[in-house]
Amino acid sequence: MNQNAKNPVQNLTKIDYLTVVFCPNEVARLRFDAKLAFGNGDFSSYKEAYNAMLCAEMFDQNATDDLEVDINEAVSFNSDLLYDELFESNLAGSSKYRQYNSITEIPEEERKHFLKNVVRKTKRYKTLTSLIEGDISHFMHLLNTEVATKADRLTSDTLSWSYRNNNGGMFTYEKSATLYRHDVNSGVIAWGANNGGVMISFSGTGCAGLDIPKLHSMLKKMPNVKITRLDIAYDDYEGNRTVLDYFQNLEEGAFCKTNQAPSWSFIQTGELQKISTEEQAEWRKKHGWQKRYDCVANGGNTLYVGSRKNGKMARMYEKGKQMQSESQPNWVRAELELRSIDRVISLDALLNTDAVFAAAYPAFAFITAERLEIRTTSRQKKHNGALVAERLERYCIQSYSKFVNYLRHIQELSSDEIIERLTKGLNPWDIPDSINQACITPPNQMELTT
Repeated sequence: MNQNAKNPVQNLTKIDYLTVVFCPNEVARLRFDAKLAFGNGDFSSYKEAYNAMLCAEMFDQNATDDLEVDINEAVSFNSDLLYDELFESNLAGSSKYRQYNSITEIPEEERKHFLKNVVRKTKRYKTLTSLIEGDISHFMHLLNTEVATKADRLTSDTLSWSYRNNNGGMFTYEKSATLYRHDVNSGVIAWGANNGGVMISFSGTGCAGLDIPKLHSMLKKMPNVKITRLDIAYDDYEGNRTVLDYFQNLEEGAFCKTNQAPSWSFIQTGELQKISTEEQAEWRKKHGWQKRYDCVANGGNTLYVGSRKNGKMARMYEKGKQMQSESQPNWVRAELELRSIDRVISLDALLNTDAVFAAAYPAFAFITAERLEIRTTSRQKKHNGALVAERLERYCIQSYSKFVNYLRHIQELSSDEIIERLTKGLNPWDIPDSINQACITPPNQMELTT
């Protein structure tokens, strides 16, 4: 059964948590440039490359800024001269960093902090921040006027959705705010040009106030939008499938989709209850001491399958007992949590949560015959020849420098003899695979093989 935003199908499951990120095209372009620069080995980290892009594009021949620095257009991003020209005045003007002669002398972690401080002084950064905050305002307007459910749409004077700024940032973002639906905490917003965009999370309370098909239509039109977390819940109010049933499914392999079995944990909660006077007397007579309590697992069972750090996890728990519900004491909830770790969560997953839920594990296949797979992407190792060689040299020094020292000073071998002994039997083009994969060609390889 195909589903679209105009003719949505009623799902048995529902969205219980949703996180989306987005950013203006200008920020997306800077992020792409930073990935290229980092991939080329021009910078030691992506964050460092991104900060440099933010600063560097601010300085052209006609620009004026808090940092009075001129940059030659011929200077490329893979040159240390770029750092010296951009940050030299700030390096000398800061008491914390005055001891360093150049940006490259600052330790890596401190260098990231220094770069971030320099970035925040630029008009470029302030302009991008304004663009991002404008996108947030537009998002909130659409949330109140189009995306909110009919029940949540109030008058123009009374908005159902609002947010209040927090004192600090969140999740490495520079700024954050709490999202409210009818003045009830319903999620968070975090943003910053230094973090490259906006993150908006809706909790279960927030998701209940969203018209999901209209949210899907809005997200489709937004630039550079991505779902980073999607929680889908199935509520079995009668408890036809218990947590112990799911545990049996686990033992039968119904939570295994590959040859690698997932991790799991099973938790019971309850209370201690006193035993009867007769049982206490019998226990004391038999064992010589008084047993005062029995452990009663009446607080509910919870089963976790998978790992959050791998981007896919299921949890099944007795929500009726958790909520102490008198009308629905057997209520069991099964939840699927997906994160954009080695996977792309399609926007269409918002419309057909049943198919996504059923495709996640064979144990959830009873929901529907439809399947919408959120497949994992193969993680390709990103190699940079210069960085790999630098790392291997460091490991070699740590592991074998004393042995080489022994060969040189105790056995009194010459440098040529040491090299000959350690490389005996190797061809000139025999180099580590990790450097080979970085497309580094050894010098004169063509001459040596012809």
